[in-house]
Amino acid sequence: MTDFFQDQPLRIAGHTFTSRLLVGTGKYKDFDETAEAIAASGAEVVTFAVRRSNLGQEAGEPNLLDVVPPERFTLLPNTAGCYTAKDAVRTCKLARELLDGHKLVKLEVLGDDHTLYPNVVETLKAAEELLKDGFDVMVYTSDDPIVARELEQMAAAPSCRWAR
Repeated sequence: MTDFFQDQPLRIAGHTFTSRLLVGTGKYKDFDETAEAIAASGAEVVTFAVRRSNLGQEAGEPNLLDVVPPERFTLLPNTAGCYTAKDAVRTCKLARELLDGHKLVKLEVLGDDHTLYPNVVETLKAAEELLKDGFDVMVYTSDDPIVARELEQMAAAPSCRWAR
C-alpha cells in the first residue's frame, strides 16, 4: 500500500479537507447519536437529505444545524428522494435558500426504489441546470465511464459512484 494520500489534502470545488471521509446523518436514532458518530468519525464533510432535515424552517423542532454547525463542518445537502431533474433542482435551490447561499450539493436522482440505482438521464439534466445556476455539484451516478466523462466535461465535482 502506498503513502500517496497520507499527507495529500482532498480538494473539492474550492474546499480543502484533511479527512477523506464524508458522513451522512440519516441512519441514527436521534440527534445525540448523530453528533457522537460525526465527532468520532473525524469527518469534515457531512451530507444530509434536504427533504428530511429541519434547517430552521420548522420552528420548535430539533434543528440539524445545532448538531452539525456550519462553522465546524462543510455541509453537503443532498437530493435523496428525488426521481426527476426538476425535483432535484428545486431541492438544491431550497438548500441554498435555507443555508444562506450555500452552493456545494450532492445530486442524487434515483431511478429505482429497491436498488437505489441512479437515473442517469435525469441526473445529467439536473447537473447541467445546477452548474449553469452556479452550484458546485457532486454527483451520485453509475459506474458508466461515458456518463462520468459527460459530467466531467460539464465541470461537475468528483462523482460519488453508485453502491448498494
